[in-house]
Amino acid sequence: MRITLHLSGGLKAVLSHLPEEMSLQLERPASLREILMRAGINPLLVMVVTVDGQRGNKDQVIDHDAEITLIGPMAGG
Repeated sequence: MRITLHLSGGLKAVLSHLPEEMSLQLERPASLREILMRAGINPLLVMVVTVDGQRGNKDQVIDHDAEITLIGPMAGG
């Protein structure tokens, strides 16, 4: 399965050592939490996840090619 991760918003700044878009090849279904850890992303940094444009959660199992957008915490002042 081909998984594409997109970093969005403030997450791009927090994870500046990673590319804004990453592709991973998975041999078996995996939870979003597992996918994040495999990509080197601490799941605690991700507040909102969308999978193919639909809201998801970190315990969701991905078993197909997917476009995943990761959104970090909102900040402001």
